[in-house]
Formats: sequence, structure tokens, C-alpha cells
Amino acid sequence: MKIMRWLALSWLVVLIPETYSQTLEPGGVITGLEISGLKRTKPQVAERPLKQFIGQDADRLDRDAVHAALMDTGILEPLKVEIQDAQDGNGKILMVEVREKWSIFPLPVIFVGSGSTRFGGFFIDTNAFGLSDNFFIGGMYGSDSWMTGLGYSHTPVPEGFPGWRLFAMFAQAELHHTDQRNQDLRRFNLDNLSTSAGLTYPFTDHLKGSLGISYEQRMLRETGNPLAAPESGERVIGISAEVSLRKSRWDGFLLSEESLYGGYTFKAGLEGPSFQVLHFQGIYKKSLVPGFRVNLHTGALYEPGVTLLSESSPAAVQVAILPSSFSARHYGGASLGLEKYLVKISAGVLSGVVSYQAVYSQGSILGDQFDHGIAGALSFYLSKLAIPALEIGIAYNVPADYLQGSFSLGMSL
Repeated sequence: MKIMRWLALSWLVVLIPETYSQTLEPGGVITGLEISGLKRTKPQVAERPLKQFIGQDADRLDRDAVHAALMDTGILEPLKVEIQDAQDGNGKILMVEVREKWSIFPLPVIFVGSGSTRFGGFFIDTNAFGLSDNFFIGGMYGSDSWMTGLGYSHTPVPEGFPGWRLFAMFAQAELHHTDQRNQDLRRFNLDNLSTSAGLTYPFTDHLKGSLGISYEQRMLRETGNPLAAPESGERVIGISAEVSLRKSRWDGFLLSEESLYGGYTFKAGLEGPSFQVLHFQGIYKKSLVPGFRVNLHTGALYEPGVTLLSESSPAAVQVAILPSSFSARHYGGASLGLEKYLVKISAGVLSGVVSYQAVYSQGSILGDQFDHGIAGALSFYLSKLAIPALEIGIAYNVPADYLQGSFSLGMSL
């Protein structure tokens, strides 16, 4: 019996110091944040994506995850990530040095297409009031169209307080709905008034949901040379619900991403029929080695009862092998590619990407169609300007034997 008592006492002597150090000495745990380099941005904007690291073991901190969290704000570029002892000796401090991107700028726009040229400009602020809010106002003018619009979106920062958005746009245009070879299937003149408002609530750092309401009025105008034009305009009120999940990771060159989006909209016809919209998108970008990643984009759009005026472009399913003027009621598409960084400089990262794409579409004129082809692009991800990226691309549709180029602003990294 004495032997058993001595063994028990020996185990207590061994365990007590270990238990004491684990419970009363939190020296290795991150207990606070310190951010330097902020000028216009409010501290809570930079702190919010970093709160997920409080409570983590400092020795196991993933610095690339810190980098990715700050890059996801769209307005901050991380320069340095360090761990230091807290001054009161209670834990560790996550210290981050950042540089604010240029967020207020005029943006000239020039679009050259077959038979038309449009030009204009927008004033943009992607960090309005230092809250990471977005504001734009501007317009475009061309030989066959003009448009003007403005919008504001507030990013949720305080815990439990939703973000919100407002948008308004008016346009006059000669619309062209085309086939896979950019040949006109419909041609008509249209005035388009569109307004919307919505609320966004972040359930977690990665999951958020939103509710929205919109009003759209599309008014047909007399056309000198119409082609298969709709018989009447329409007025609809839309009520939508969306949910999205997004995670990201930085590899030193490119930002990997795993995201899912799902949305449902009911369009109540005030003038014209009512219809529904179901929309899904998925993105998987994974680094195989630093600076070299695989990109998978998927999408589906189902619009039973949609009118001719409200059919959608192939951008809804993230494919580039169809002209932007192509329209259909339903889509299902996927794109699988490889991307490699080419040059990294202080202004950003230049990369090249090549992908193979496939898309099913169902439209009111062409019916069921299946297209596939190859697409390539040069992307420049900006580190100093608060626009995520510039992209110049080219795509070839194999069944249609059609080659086209593209230019885009604002795609995600």
C-alpha cells in the first residue's frame, strides 16, 4: 500500500508543474493586435480580419494566412508580420505593418467592338470614409448608346451590424443579342432603368448572407432596322436571397481561393410575366507550388419563364469562349486551367493563365447548345492600386471556329 501511495505522489509531483505552466503561463498565446501604417483606413477595418488569430499559439501562427486575410480587404497590402511579447508580459502581440493602396482615382474607360466605339469615365473610391466602403459615379457614351450610374456599398465592420448597398443606373442602347460567332440574332433599341438595395450580414469570417430588392424598367424605343425584337417592354420588382462562403490563402505570389455562392431571385412582373432565377458559382484555386496554381471555375444559371429582355450573358457562369452579347435562359459551365506567375515587382504580380472551358446553354432562338474551347490571359494583380486586377485575354470556341479578345477590370486575385 505504501508503494502505491509513493507512486501516486510521484505522478502528482511530475504533473503539477506541467499543469501549472499550461494554465497560468499564457506566454505563447496571441492576446492582442498592433497595426501600423494606417493613414485613411479606420483601425477596426484592419483589425476585423485579424481577430481570428487571437487565442492561437504564436509558435504555430501561419503568416501566409495573416497575409491572405489582409489582402482580402482589397485596400491593404501587408508589408511585415511579426510576433512580440506583450508589454505586461501576458501573452504575445501580433504586429502587422501595412501599406494602404490608392483607393480614390478617376478611371477612364474605352471600349472598341465590331462596329462601335464607346468611351467614358468613372470616379471611384474603394475605401470611402476609411471604412472599406465602395463608391462610384460615372458614365459612358458611344455612337449607339450611352449610360450613367452610381452606387455605394457599406462593408460590415462592427460585429453584428450588417452592411448595405444602393445602386442606380440608366442607359439607352441599341442592343445586339448574338450567336457564338457574334452574328446578330436580335437587334432593337432599349431604355433601361435599374435600381437596387440590399443588406449583407457576415455570419462568420468566411460565411455571409444577403437580402435584396430591385426595380427594373425596360422600355422599347423605335428602331430603324429591328431584328426579331421583343413585342413589349417590362417592369419587374425583384426580391433576392444569397449566401456565400469564401476562404483564401497566400503563397507569396498568388492568392488561392475556395468559394461557393448560391442565390435565388423572384422577379414579380408589374408589366409582363413573373419569373424565377436560380444561380450557383464555385471557385477552387489551389497552389501546387508557390506561384503556380490550378484554377477551377464552375457555374449554373436556371431562369424558368424569363423574358427575352432579361436573358443573361455567359459571364453568369464564368466562361470566356462566348461573346458577351450572347444571351440565353439557362447555362451550365466549367473552366479548368493552370496559372503561373511571370514577374513580381513592387507594383504587383504579372501572371499567365491557360484554361479549357465548356458551357451548355439553352436560349429562345438557338435552343440547346454545347460549346467548348481554350482561353488564355495575362493578368496583372495590383498591389498599390485598390483594383484587384487587370486582365487581357483571348479565347477560341472550337465548334464555332471563332476567336475573340477581352479586357477586364476588377477580377479577384
